[in-house]
Amino acid sequence: MMHTRNLILGWLLLLIASLLIGSMAFYLLDKQQDNFAMAAREADRERLAAVAETIHLTVSESRDALATSLRELPGENYIDALENWRLGNPLIRNVFVWRPGPGVIFPDPDRPTSSEERAFLQRYAALFDLSTAWALPAADSPAAPAPVQARRELTELAKSRPLAASSPRPLADEIRTRHRSDWRPWFWEEGLHILIWATDPDQTRFGIELEMAALLSRLVTLLPEPANPQEAWALLDDRGQVVQQRGQLDLSGNPVPALSLPVGPSLPHWQVGLYSRATAASTQQGLWWLGSILTLILVAAILLGGSLLLWQARRNQLDARRKTGFVSNVSHELKTPLTTIRMYAEMLEEQEQLPTDRRRRYLDVIGSEARRLTRLVNNLLDFSRLEQGRKQYHFQEVDLNALLTRTLASHATLQADAPLELSSDLPDTPVRVTTDGDAVEQVLLNLVDNALKYAGDGQELSLRLVADQQQVCIEVADRGPGIAPQQAEKVFDMFQRGDDSLTTRTQGCGLGLSIARQLMRDLGGDLHYHPRTGGGSVFTMTLPGATPSGE
Repeated sequence: MMHTRNLILGWLLLLIASLLIGSMAFYLLDKQQDNFAMAAREADRERLAAVAETIHLTVSESRDALATSLRELPGENYIDALENWRLGNPLIRNVFVWRPGPGVIFPDPDRPTSSEERAFLQRYAALFDLSTAWALPAADSPAAPAPVQARRELTELAKSRPLAASSPRPLADEIRTRHRSDWRPWFWEEGLHILIWATDPDQTRFGIELEMAALLSRLVTLLPEPANPQEAWALLDDRGQVVQQRGQLDLSGNPVPALSLPVGPSLPHWQVGLYSRATAASTQQGLWWLGSILTLILVAAILLGGSLLLWQARRNQLDARRKTGFVSNVSHELKTPLTTIRMYAEMLEEQEQLPTDRRRRYLDVIGSEARRLTRLVNNLLDFSRLEQGRKQYHFQEVDLNALLTRTLASHATLQADAPLELSSDLPDTPVRVTTDGDAVEQVLLNLVDNALKYAGDGQELSLRLVADQQQVCIEVADRGPGIAPQQAEKVFDMFQRGDDSLTTRTQGCGLGLSIARQLMRDLGGDLHYHPRTGGGSVFTMTLPGATPSGE
């Protein structure tokens, strides 16, 4: 009882330790998952900030290059130079010349030559009639360097301008003295437009309107290539509409980006957005499930390993107890026949003139105890050999009919001293099989001996031999108390002697049936028990491949 309590206590301690380890692992997993999520979001934010700064710097450099080109225009005829520049540069949508007093002198507000010029004049009417001040925007914020190739392309395109071959290129100091340049964003009909102009000393303003479509088509190359098909980068206008996209992800319907940052003053109210269907939540959930499975495997492994260790410890403990009892039983078993033999031998020595019948009875007792001692020693030797796998068998043709008859005859003296009526049902012809006759005889003697010890009050012991071409069955039946159903298989375990109410009256070490079954199985057969109809026990020995002689 105490050992069982200790085993349960050890398992509970193991369970508590495993649960604590599992809880700590889940806690650390949750914290690590949050750290991963924060690190991933911060990395995305840094990438997004780098892209936004790249676009901002590229637009700013392009705008500054266009402003520089404006300042370098020849002062004799702004209109022709601007118009030629517009025709040769795709970044320029419209050009204009404005003077204090008359206002816009090109394009002619009274006679616009196209619908585009008419729309241009209408778009900037508030600026041209001074309803809105020509104020400079806030200073640009500093930005990280943009990709060299994209910046160079837009900058070279912005610098390209047709100048007359005869017009000398003005010096830089002269340009700075003569002209200054400005720019401003302009929102019209839910769209962004950018106006760039230069002002000469007499306050004449000549400038250009950027072609946003051409500018944006070149900005798409600044968006990075998505890391996977479930990701896309996009440039969003001031209404949150996608104007440029890189990636195969479908952004129709203008979904909300997973992360977005403003581009900067160069494109006011515009943003760069990162879209991802593999959201952080789903990624975190996948990591959580993976970590949970690994944690559960760890806890299960700890529980299983600990349970196996406790089970093995319990098994070793039971084996130790059984072997201790076995040693005690064997010592008693060896001592009893030796004491009996010694006692009767001394009686024969001291009483030389004993009657013949008493002398014969003393010799019978000595012989019986010697045979009992021999069986016990043989069982011990067989137990040792079977445990170490060193048991050797000698197969030869054996007449089972004759073997059973001889075995019964050898037990005639013992049977005469027991209140048992011995009966046999054997074939009339020899039953020959190829087996180890000594092993079969040892099993049979063990069964008969058990019947004499445990079923002596049953008044009956019968042997029956049944043979056919497939199998030989030897049944040893008695009318004793039988074996409880829950003990029917346990009696074949080593050191197991069945119910204590039976074994306390008899001697033994609990090896006989275990050795007997192992011997039969090594011979290719088996040993089984089943209750006998009407009360008692039946032990059945089986051997394969037997054929009764004469068939």
